[in-house]
Amino acid sequence: MLPANYQQLRDELSKTIPVKRIITNPLQLLAYGTDASFYRLIPKIVVQVHTEEEAVEVIRQTGRLNLPVTYRAAGTSLSGQAISDSVLMVATHEWRKYTILDDDGMKIRLQPGITGARANIYLQPFGRKIGPDPASINAAMIGGIAANNASGMCCGTAQNSYKTIADIRIVLYDGTVLDTSDEENKKAFKAKHPGIIKEIEQLRDDIKSDTVLNERIRRKFKIKNTTGYSINALVDYQDPFDIVKHLMIGSEGTLAFISDITYHTVTDEKYKACALMIFETIELACEAVPLLRESPVSAVELLDRDSIRSVEDDPDAPEYFRTMPETACVLLVEIQANEKADMDARETAVRKAVQTIPTIQPYRFTSDPKEYNFNWKARKGLLSSVGGLRKTGTTCIIEDVAFPVPRLAEACIALKALFKKYEYHDAVLFGHALEGNLHLNFSQDFSTPSEVQRYADMMDELADIVVNKFDGSLKAEHGTGRNMAPFVEKEWGEAAYKIMLRIKKIFDPYHLINPGVVINENPKIHLENLKPLPAVNEIVDKCMECGFCEPNCVSEGLTLSPRQRIVIAREISRLKTQGENPARLKQMLHDAKYYSDETCATDGLCGLICPVKIDTGKFIKDLRHNETSDTAKSIASYIGNRMAGTTSLMRGGLNFVHAFHTILGDTLMGGIASAMRTASFKTIPKWNSDMPKGAHKIKDSVVNKGQTDKVVYFPSCINRSMGKSNGYEKGDVELTQKTKELLQRAGFTIIYPEGINHLCCGMAFSSKGLKEEGARKSKELEDALYKASEGGKYPVLFDMSPCFYTFHEAYTNKDLQLYDPIEFMIDFVMPKLQVNNPREVVTVFPVCSVKKIGMEQKLLQLAKMCSKEVAFVESNCCGFAGDRGFTYPELNKHGLRHLSEQVPADCKDGYSTSRTCEIGMSEYSDINFKSIFYLIDEVTR
Repeated sequence: MLPANYQQLRDELSKTIPVKRIITNPLQLLAYGTDASFYRLIPKIVVQVHTEEEAVEVIRQTGRLNLPVTYRAAGTSLSGQAISDSVLMVATHEWRKYTILDDDGMKIRLQPGITGARANIYLQPFGRKIGPDPASINAAMIGGIAANNASGMCCGTAQNSYKTIADIRIVLYDGTVLDTSDEENKKAFKAKHPGIIKEIEQLRDDIKSDTVLNERIRRKFKIKNTTGYSINALVDYQDPFDIVKHLMIGSEGTLAFISDITYHTVTDEKYKACALMIFETIELACEAVPLLRESPVSAVELLDRDSIRSVEDDPDAPEYFRTMPETACVLLVEIQANEKADMDARETAVRKAVQTIPTIQPYRFTSDPKEYNFNWKARKGLLSSVGGLRKTGTTCIIEDVAFPVPRLAEACIALKALFKKYEYHDAVLFGHALEGNLHLNFSQDFSTPSEVQRYADMMDELADIVVNKFDGSLKAEHGTGRNMAPFVEKEWGEAAYKIMLRIKKIFDPYHLINPGVVINENPKIHLENLKPLPAVNEIVDKCMECGFCEPNCVSEGLTLSPRQRIVIAREISRLKTQGENPARLKQMLHDAKYYSDETCATDGLCGLICPVKIDTGKFIKDLRHNETSDTAKSIASYIGNRMAGTTSLMRGGLNFVHAFHTILGDTLMGGIASAMRTASFKTIPKWNSDMPKGAHKIKDSVVNKGQTDKVVYFPSCINRSMGKSNGYEKGDVELTQKTKELLQRAGFTIIYPEGINHLCCGMAFSSKGLKEEGARKSKELEDALYKASEGGKYPVLFDMSPCFYTFHEAYTNKDLQLYDPIEFMIDFVMPKLQVNNPREVVTVFPVCSVKKIGMEQKLLQLAKMCSKEVAFVESNCCGFAGDRGFTYPELNKHGLRHLSEQVPADCKDGYSTSRTCEIGMSEYSDINFKSIFYLIDEVTR
């Protein structure tokens, strides 16, 4: 039951914002209320705003009702600045508009819901990028990047948001919009809020007249600093609007809502190379840093021995990672240039700069994609990879400090001693050495008062070391948040802190905007509202809720993301263990069935981007397995033993439906099917006009005998069941027949496994949690393929990528030569056929299994062999997820919501490698999708 004032807010907002975007469901509140920090606050209302007008309305209404409001984008925040126990306003999914403001990409205007990586994709054709480059750039959104003044590896202090901001558009506490790029808007703002302008000018003048404070501000911002507000704006700029826009950078959503920001872009150098310099001690490594700083390097990342240990078991890690001395320290050094000759000159200059400092072994700069990408993957994923090694139930904590570079070695030693004193034996030290910026990563148990006290004591001493011993920054780039708010005055002193209090009062006179963040009078706030992390399942227990997975999730924004599924699972586990709230547990379990289970595509793409490779899809399958009844298992076994009959039944059913479709037409058939689905409470699968008719039963065993080249062809049970759709070309045949024709033309003898109509890769069962039957069917197929291929003598072709991936994950006999449809076509078929009539333009969609087996570029290569122009769709899983496009079509619709806009106007056909996915793609675009085998056949005919 909502408190009265929150209910009133909900009622008022529902007049202009759809109710489904005003969230009060307990499960969703918990899911959306989570960020990457180790704090938990559960909001009372989450509002998903899609426009600036909606944001203004939320801000006005919360102000009118005196309700605190927190602004939020991706929630990758590490310091607790993106959570709330009041109103959480989320600006993500519809905040993705951008404008490149000139012909050469020198400026770009971005809304807050665009990820940093996406912004760089927009700028790539111009050889430009945004300045900030945080390790979380693939997930972190522009709103948070700017609001936290996030920096990163190559960014330093020269290219962060503060230094590269051109203009900003913000919404103030009363709903007033200020756009610093609009002279008329600024004039109107000055007339409406003369007091704000006057107070900003007064602050500027007060600091200018205080030479001691003025100098202190200048000195402290020579290194990275996000502790408190960006009061350097009051020193660096004279114009009040310039001051305002720079004060917004690093303000962590406590002063105003950023509705868009314009950046001056920076050069994205064409050539890049990096080297791993390994030194005997951390002191020697730090001795090299000032020398490297004077050389033409783009980045220097410090990784202590414990950091290296956390990634040394990665399959791509070099062997010497495991044999380094315990005292060793690594510097990851990057050089960049737009000309190859400049790269050589820069490498020479770097080597000369550090030639007096010995390394354990010779180093070399590499541009090899595998080595280069591993080096940076290891560094960027350290937060989560270290977190993945922690004991279950403990929290992964990362502190973020900076020191004057000349004292970096001394600071490293002091921090190592601090770890030892407080027995943080798993603590690692890494960071951006050029800026004296170090990250302290360690695990912390918050389950007992003594452990909380240990953390409190360590934090107090850390503050003393950073502030009193080195006059450094307690927060360098991760933002003050809640965990460093009690120490802001300690770092800055009374005079500067009073300036910050005045800034907060100017922009938030009623203390309603993200209260408790940056400015907080509670000296123990960093020890309160700590996030519980109970054990759930070993598949997900290492998750630190960083949110890196979310850009890869098809259901994110519809129901839950992988991170949110884990959050909900942890809460259910906690409630079960403590038994404190049976009613809440019951409701959570009920709601989780749809939000967490039924709308998870289990595609595993989250695992590709997760630094510790957590595949939440496998976790959901495990949940499904644990909840599967004996009756369901018996039914699965019955079906599995009768696959020939099952596929026959499917063919008959599809033909029956197709006959009615032919008679009734799209409109009438659609209406009847929709009514039947509604009447059945959605138990009858969704029909659409691209539903195929039934396929023909395969009766062959060997085709085109006597050829030198032989292939074992396994047509999936889906393709053995589904024939042509209405959108196929006149004269087209079903895929199993098309594949046979194509292989015959390429000169192959085609061998079908014995009992082909009875075989299945197991995906139809394992995806539903019926892992025993799935494993049995996979083993059955393995035996049949081994026999058909004469012990692995002949290659085996799968005609659907998802089936190939499922079987590839399950099979054990490595003598089998297994091929995805893409790779087989490139390696075996295309060399034997000539492209005679290439298409002008086609659209190609890489399904999730193609991404997981690393075939995206080969799919693009194959398409380019067949067409002059290829539109390669950027998407996650399409959301069809086997049969969920029929049973939960909203997932498919959500997954393909951006498909049509990526199809060129003159394109009439799309191609992929998954039959069911192609049905969904055809429905949610204006073109017909089918197997890429049809394209190959057409252009080589």
